[in-house]
Amino acid sequence: MNSDCEKMKDQIADLVTGILSEAQEQKLRQHLTEYVACRDYANALKNEDALLTEFVEKTDADMTRRQERLLQAIDRSYQSRKKQPLLMWRTIMKGSIVKLTAAAIVVIACVIGLSLWRGTQSGIALADVLTRIENITGYSYQLSSAMTRQEVTSKWTSHVSVSKEHGIKMTITAADPNSSIQDQHRHYRHEVGDETYLLPQQKSLVFVRHKAKIYDRYIYEGDHKLERYKEEYNEPRIIIKQILSCKHTSIGQSVIDETTVEGFQTTDIAYEGGFFGQTELEGKHETVDVKLWVDVNTFLPVRLEEDIVTKKGLHMHEVSYDFRWNVIIDAEDFEPNIPEEYRTPRGDIVIASYNEQNTIQGLKLFAAAVGSYPVNLKSANREFVLKTGFNFSSYKDMSDEERTRKTSELGLMFVVPYAFYKSLAEQNKEPAYYGEIVKPGDVDKVLLRWKLDDGQYRVIYSDLHAETVSPERLAELEAALPK
Repeated sequence: MNSDCEKMKDQIADLVTGILSEAQEQKLRQHLTEYVACRDYANALKNEDALLTEFVEKTDADMTRRQERLLQAIDRSYQSRKKQPLLMWRTIMKGSIVKLTAAAIVVIACVIGLSLWRGTQSGIALADVLTRIENITGYSYQLSSAMTRQEVTSKWTSHVSVSKEHGIKMTITAADPNSSIQDQHRHYRHEVGDETYLLPQQKSLVFVRHKAKIYDRYIYEGDHKLERYKEEYNEPRIIIKQILSCKHTSIGQSVIDETTVEGFQTTDIAYEGGFFGQTELEGKHETVDVKLWVDVNTFLPVRLEEDIVTKKGLHMHEVSYDFRWNVIIDAEDFEPNIPEEYRTPRGDIVIASYNEQNTIQGLKLFAAAVGSYPVNLKSANREFVLKTGFNFSSYKDMSDEERTRKTSELGLMFVVPYAFYKSLAEQNKEPAYYGEIVKPGDVDKVLLRWKLDDGQYRVIYSDLHAETVSPERLAELEAALPK
């Protein structure tokens, strides 16, 4: 640090506690973008302060008396800090030596307290790792991927940047041109420089293929949550939540790149993981082996290994490594790099909300084009192509606006009804679909129904009007369905 940096230390402490004026904060943030040492100092104070706060707020009340005394002492300090933030921080942060000592005390208190709190043999709890990551605003990692299908393997390496504010950006940094599965879905094909952007603020998912000079942009309307897509890029927060939801075990300590780590493993086939959603496309899991290695000192992931084989024969292996935590994120990095001459083959793909209204609209469009309802909502796209002879080659003569409109209609027909049905099933709403036996011309026949929170049922009829009925009335309606 230079002399200016030394003068800034008091203001850095005030920034952490949120007592700077707007002008002071703006000036200090400019300084932090220019000086790495000051930026690291600010991140250290902020992260340790947040960790201690999380520790105090989330500690379980059912403790031994020794743990209770420790927690009460920390809690008194915490409550005092909340009541008198100016006085406390002005006192603690008066000099640089005291500041560094205070930061060290925070670390020690957290380590001792957390070890007592857990009371487990492993020493690390995955929930603590998740809390630690939640307090980090920016990080990056490398992702090595291999996918084998029908004895052909596709291999590639990616750099992934994650911003709590802006989303996820993935860039292909290496790809084996001799192993890529070129005649399959684009998810199997990778070229160096290809980019993917997951942008929650814009509710969009963008794929850019620079060699081909094309891009795909998916725009999600309404209340869509893009959180589930993060698992497709092995985003650590989502992966840890996945492991926590599965049966998992601690596999002891090891050393990776001179770092002592503790491992966690799940072989639960309920694990969904990443791989660009290919697990869903390729059927249910047959075998799963996922290992997460965590730094015993920082409680942050060091390495993630995933090996999955599906019942359709797809073998996927991915390793996430070289994690860089608390990196400075540039908002401009999350603006898709799409030169003017690039073209989108299908236009912007607008994905409508998965709700009753859009499901009815999608079924209406399908019936108008095919003359019947989908026999199976999951395979509606195949049924549509078989019965209409639709081919995307017809897009080449359309304008961008026409492609966007057509693709949005296809999304309503293929994506929304099945996604809506699936969401109802996940919420235990007891959905039932009768497209195989109910036709558009039928009268008062149940096409789709599901249970409401109050015990009543919502019904979409064969003429696509909807109403709420009692369980008794539903039983009568379903008894009248064609056999």
